[in-house]
Amino acid sequence: MSDEVRLSTEELHKLGATFEMRAEELSRQLAAFRRRADAEALRDGFGSHEAARPFRELYEQAEHALIQLQQRLAEVGGGIKETVANTQAAEDELVETMRSVK
Repeated sequence: MSDEVRLSTEELHKLGATFEMRAEELSRQLAAFRRRADAEALRDGFGSHEAARPFRELYEQAEHALIQLQQRLAEVGGGIKETVANTQAAEDELVETMRSVK
């Protein structure tokens, strides 16, 4: 087994972009979820605030979890893209160093 690590900056960039696209998609889905499942709709569906309370709390927990997931996806995507930029800069520097040695 080799100790080599090979990175494809192109593939990493695609992966980062995918995470960011999924974060944006989740953000759009969350906005649609909010429109369909707002607190007033829950109250109307259950007839009273008291009857809707457990479902409203569950809705708020789900909404909070989705927001955190969306933020984390965006962070991961940005982190991957930053890694790509750093890797590319290091590779470019290595190429320049090798050229200057010749």
